[in-house]
Amino acid sequence: MKQNRRAKKKDHSGLLGIVILVLVFVGIASLVTSPPSGSRTGAKPALGEDAFYGSITNVPFKGQTDGVVKADTNCKPVENGLTNCIAIIDAGGTELHFDYKHRMDMSSEGQACLASGDDVTIMLLSDGTVKVVRG
Repeated sequence: MKQNRRAKKKDHSGLLGIVILVLVFVGIASLVTSPPSGSRTGAKPALGEDAFYGSITNVPFKGQTDGVVKADTNCKPVENGLTNCIAIIDAGGTELHFDYKHRMDMSSEGQACLASGDDVTIMLLSDGTVKVVRG
């Protein structure tokens, strides 16, 4: 009796699925770990706006208000050449503690700390980040 032996093709669909899954995971991981466009490190945006990005740490903050910087404290170097500071801002009698990071060096992306007496506008962005604009 003669047996028909057909060459069995290897099924690579499982391997292909794993490769696609790994590529999707790597793509998502790179989006999560990369800084957002517009560089939320406090670097000056293209329009010359002197903006800083961070969070208000001492009270809940919503909306937008104006204020005056009373002090900029606790400035310490952190990752990637950035400095972390906490600005104390008087917003119409309410003291706000604005925790932010920025690049202090005098490169094209460098930006001096907020300073006592600076007039600022404080606004909550849709992603929950607080934006403080000097001037």
